[in-house]
Amino acid sequence: MKIAAILIGLVSACFAHPVEFHNDPFRQLEEVWPTPTESRIASGAPGPKYWQQRADYDLKVTLTEKKNLLTGSGRIVYHNKSPHTLKYIWMQLDRNKFTPGSLGHQSSEAPRLGKMQYDSFEALLLKETFDGGFKIDKLTDDGGAELKHRIVDTMMRVDLPQPLKPGEKFTYRIDWHYTITDSRTSWGRSNMEQFEKGGKIFEIAQWYPRVCAYTDVRGWQNKAFLGRGEFALEFGDYRVQITAPDNHIVASTGELKNGDKVLKPVWQERLKKAETAKAPMFIVTPEEAAKNEESKSKGTKTWVFEAKNVRDFAWASSKKFIWDAVQHKLTTSQKPVWAMSYYPNEAEPLWSTYSTHSIIHTLNFYSKYTFDYPYPVAISVNGPVYGMEYPMICFNGPRPEKDGTYSEGTKNGLISVVIHEVGHNWFPMIVNSDERQWSWMDEGLNSFIQMLAEQEWRHNYPSRPTPRNIIGYMTSSYQRPIMTNSESILQFGPNAYSKPATGLSILRETILGREIFDDAFKEFSTRWMFKSPEPADFFRTMEDAAGVDLDWFWRSWFYTTNHVDIGVTGFTRHFLDLKDPDKKMEEKKAKKEESDKKNIVAERNREIPKYVDENEGLKDFYDKKKEEKVSDSDREKYKKMLADLKPREKKLLKTNKHLTVANFENKGGAIMPILVELHFKNGKKETHQIPAEIWKKNHETVSKLFVTRHPVVKILVDPTEQTADANKANNVWPPQIKEEPFTLERKNESFNNEMKRAREKKAAEDKKKAEAKKKQEAEKKAAGEKAKAEKEKKAKNKDEAKKEAEPAK
Repeated sequence: MKIAAILIGLVSACFAHPVEFHNDPFRQLEEVWPTPTESRIASGAPGPKYWQQRADYDLKVTLTEKKNLLTGSGRIVYHNKSPHTLKYIWMQLDRNKFTPGSLGHQSSEAPRLGKMQYDSFEALLLKETFDGGFKIDKLTDDGGAELKHRIVDTMMRVDLPQPLKPGEKFTYRIDWHYTITDSRTSWGRSNMEQFEKGGKIFEIAQWYPRVCAYTDVRGWQNKAFLGRGEFALEFGDYRVQITAPDNHIVASTGELKNGDKVLKPVWQERLKKAETAKAPMFIVTPEEAAKNEESKSKGTKTWVFEAKNVRDFAWASSKKFIWDAVQHKLTTSQKPVWAMSYYPNEAEPLWSTYSTHSIIHTLNFYSKYTFDYPYPVAISVNGPVYGMEYPMICFNGPRPEKDGTYSEGTKNGLISVVIHEVGHNWFPMIVNSDERQWSWMDEGLNSFIQMLAEQEWRHNYPSRPTPRNIIGYMTSSYQRPIMTNSESILQFGPNAYSKPATGLSILRETILGREIFDDAFKEFSTRWMFKSPEPADFFRTMEDAAGVDLDWFWRSWFYTTNHVDIGVTGFTRHFLDLKDPDKKMEEKKAKKEESDKKNIVAERNREIPKYVDENEGLKDFYDKKKEEKVSDSDREKYKKMLADLKPREKKLLKTNKHLTVANFENKGGAIMPILVELHFKNGKKETHQIPAEIWKKNHETVSKLFVTRHPVVKILVDPTEQTADANKANNVWPPQIKEEPFTLERKNESFNNEMKRAREKKAAEDKKKAEAKKKQEAEKKAAGEKAKAEKEKKAKNKDEAKKEAEPAK
């Protein structure tokens, strides 16, 4: 019984504390990842029985500008492609987050109070009263019969009249309305911006009840929208009719189907020219936008858009929009794609210069590294939302100052955010990951490709995710692993964007190499385009296509908060001992002499008379022992040993190679290859990359042998800062001497002498008054002199006129 109890205790301990028993960074992740199935196979690819649902939408929506009101109706066709019978359909009501009682608001922590702006304070108070949630006016089947439904925070369950079997579809209708949030008092992915001089920009997203994703991995993705974790959606075809004020221009997901009815003839002509233009051109000019901004709406127009095989739909509307466009041909396939930008005059001249060109660059670059952009248009809109992505359209915020000038940071900010948001068309709009669950799968992958695209925009573009820049986050205590649900992440930006992007950069540049990585990444992208991958699908595909076991990398970088800190703790130079007795005797003598010299006490006592020298008979055999010499027999043995060697063995004795054993330690815990730079006595250098697998048996300390032509005098670890190594101080051996500057300053009077400060202030004020008085007197004197000169001039003119008049008399 005791043995059984002990065994049960050990097993329980193993499960309770797996890290203690299995603290192996190379432990395979198969036990962590989902078991492969016929839907998702072990290679990371979709399996022969992979399935996904589909939802088609026919929507009508009206924008009432004065009331900031959106009113919509829709017909939805839900296709059950799964092997399961469904009793209900879950839908997302994301706008319900903008209600006082929402889970997102009620679970939010208290903000930092102190110095607050008026708008921020107003926004804080409005959260307690403003209702921007969906109001469901009607929900019926296609025949008009009312459908039972239940709203749970930001989700709505629609109960089906009868179970929906595999392969069947269900059609239903829904009417709704809600009040659009104001960007001045509400942050959101969809917003309205009111301008001081009048006019509004509406950027509209999450505006209709959307069908939740239903997958083989987690069934219905019906986690509440708390504000951080974004969206999980199904693909479908959309037909959307947008009714807006008749002086508005509408930008949208999809293709405009009634341009002849909503666009002025001159705009239609310019669009035709833009099909063959070499650069972006205005469809609506800045002058036309300014004139349109002054106009008053006399009615409405309905814009009709259609989009095929998209997972979402967004749009923007304003009377302020300038519109530029060009039909660009992808460099990979010559496929024509419209690149368009919409923006107010407040965005000029920055936007007409950079926005559409940034779209074009993104289309070319992402197509090259993943797959060709499959949609007919890509749009960038300037408005209240700083950066948000949807199929074929994105919202971007940077603008110049009111005088039209802008900083380099603002310019780079616009270029980067356009690349990033247009890039989201690939991740997650096409490679359709679950954002509600895993933010890094779209933000991290996209930030990585964005960084590569930025480097091909211009040389040394200041991209943010770099190994050097991520060190501060990775060494902080306030973090969680990348593999954390979106709503539980700490430091969202570094965790979901920068760390995964940096990790993939290290994987590409240092671990796999560009060719292998790019091929594997492209394989993942093409495998999962228009499908819904999970993290394990990405990890498995990268290993499958690269042919490299990367479990150690995924574990360190994605599943832990360990950081990289690999140091060199020393090295030993080894030399070949030829066993020559004469040389060994010389070395022994030299070593003894060196040792004697270091014995300062013995050296100082050398000349002092010694007792045994003054008293004969005290010296015995040991005192009279002669100096050790090499015997002839030792020499003969050495010669015989050389004579017995084979030719190849004799050749080895003449080698001029230097053997150096270096010792390394892993203090950060994260596994990484060891990048080494050897410095030689002759001033030359040599680089080596030791694979991460060297840490397999001991992940704390290892040693490595280097065979070189010249003696090593110094070793550097990660000399080019490729691995996010947190501690440079232990990256060099011998340890480097620190050098820090210091400055000299004159002694200042006591800062706390208020009397002195008051006196100096008064003296400055008196000086300023004196200067002002002097200036006033000078101006008064100048004015007097000017008046006097004018008076004298008038008198002179009068005299001259008088003299001229006298002869006439």
